[in-house]
Amino acid sequence: MLNKLNSLRFGIAGALVTGFFVLIVDIFLWLKYAALYNSLLINVYGVSGLTILDLIKILLGSVIIGFIVGLVLFWLFAWIYNKLLLIKIRE
Repeated sequence: MLNKLNSLRFGIAGALVTGFFVLIVDIFLWLKYAALYNSLLINVYGVSGLTILDLIKILLGSVIIGFIVGLVLFWLFAWIYNKLLLIKIRE
């Protein structure tokens, strides 16, 4: 017999994992491409690009959005899984 999942706990666990990986990817992209983006803006428009404060705002915003999306998707998965456990299949 299969056990039901706790939807809220499953959603929070998925949200934490999703938020962590969004943070890792954002830091990688920040380190890899922020200097290129800033130099491109300086060369083309003559203005400075993103400041450290702008990058931190973007980083926090994307981590929060990743957390929320992960929470909703993992909670929805657990909810659907629990509903499918109630379906009886005739043999």
